[in-house]
Amino acid sequence: MTDQLSLKALQIILVGEHLRNRLHAEQDPAMIRDRRYHLRMYSSCFVSRDLVDWLIRNGDSNTRGGAVQCMNILLENSIIHHVCDDHQFKDEMLYYRFRRDDDTTVLNPDLVVIYRGCDIYYRAKNEDCHLIKSRPCHDFVYRNCFTGCELVDWLIQSSEVSDRVQGVALGRELLDQEIIKHVTDEFHFRDETIFYQFMIDKVVHKKMIDTLGIVDDKLPGSPRNFRRRNLPPLNTQKSSPVPFAKERPGLDEPFDYQRSPDSPDFFPSSGSPSQSPRPVIVREITAEELLDPNGPFVTKTISVKSDAVGFGFVVRGSSPVYIQTVDPKGPAAAAGLKVRMFLKCVNGKDVLYWNHREVSQEILRGQNIVNLVVMTHFKGAQ
Repeated sequence: MTDQLSLKALQIILVGEHLRNRLHAEQDPAMIRDRRYHLRMYSSCFVSRDLVDWLIRNGDSNTRGGAVQCMNILLENSIIHHVCDDHQFKDEMLYYRFRRDDDTTVLNPDLVVIYRGCDIYYRAKNEDCHLIKSRPCHDFVYRNCFTGCELVDWLIQSSEVSDRVQGVALGRELLDQEIIKHVTDEFHFRDETIFYQFMIDKVVHKKMIDTLGIVDDKLPGSPRNFRRRNLPPLNTQKSSPVPFAKERPGLDEPFDYQRSPDSPDFFPSSGSPSQSPRPVIVREITAEELLDPNGPFVTKTISVKSDAVGFGFVVRGSSPVYIQTVDPKGPAAAAGLKVRMFLKCVNGKDVLYWNHREVSQEILRGQNIVNLVVMTHFKGAQ
C-alpha cells in the first residue's frame, strides 16, 4: 500500500462485514434475498428503506438521516453499491447489495487477508467452538481472546491451513493487517499460549454511528445534527512493514502479562495494577502535535544493530509513522525501542512526513545498523 491502511479505513471494512453478517442472519423476514423488479431479477440485495428501519430498530442509528449517512460511508468506500450503480444511498424503495455478495470487490493482497480474517472470526463465532472467550491471567481477565496455539489448532481442524507452519504464517498476516492483536501489543503472532484478540470485537459491541463517527442527535427541541468526522477513502495497495525478526533462541524468561496491561479490553478481577499503563494510541496523532513545544511528546535517540534475522520491529501509519510491534527477544527491544513510539528521523533524515513504506526502505538501506530519533509521550519515556 502506498500509505498504510488507516485505522479508520479498517474500521469501515469491519463495520461493513459486521453488518453484512447480521443482515444475512436475518430470516424473519429475510433482509438480503433475490428480488424482482419489472422483469429483471436482482440477486442478494436489500431495500434501502427497509434497512434504515432495521438500523433504527436495532439501535445502530437514532434517526433516518443518521442511518443514511452511515450507509453512504459504506457506499463511498466500496462496501455496498446500488444494484445498477445509479444512486447514492437513499431512504427510498431502492435495491442495494454488498460488493462481496456479487464479487465486485476490487481486492488486493491486503484486503484478501482482511476479509479472510473476518470470515475466520465469524466462522469461529457461529460454530461456537469456544475459541474466543474471556481468560484469566494473574489478577486480570482478558475478554474475547484466544491463544496463538489454539488458533493454529482451529485453523488446521477447519481446513483453513494444512499445517502449523501455514497457521503461524496466516496468524502473522492477520496481525500485520491489524485484524488480530496481542492483548498488550508486546508479541507478534506465535504458536504459543499467548493471548490475542480479534479487532472485530471492538466493532461488534458499538453502534454503527459511533464507530463511523456520525453525530446523530435526536433531542426534543433540537435540530438534527449530523457530522461525519474525517474518514478517508480506503487505500487499496500493498503494505510493506519492516521485516520482523523470526523467533530467537535463548532468553527463555516467561512473559509477564501484567507489565503492560494497556489493552482497552481488560479489566481487573481483584484490585488494580500498581503501575499506571503506558499511553496508548487511541486516535491518530498529527506531526504538528508531535512538534508542538508545549505538547507532551519528548525526543529520544536509539541505535538498533540488526542480528541474523532482522531488526525486530514493525512500523505502521502514515505521517507520522509509529512502532506497531517490537519482538521482545530482538535487537530493537534490547536497544530500548517500544511500541507506540513515533519516528522523527531515520539515519539522519527527517521522516516525520513520510509514509511507512518510505520509512521501511530507508531503514533497510542502512544495512546492519539504523539510527532512529523517536518521539514518545513523556509518561512512556519514564
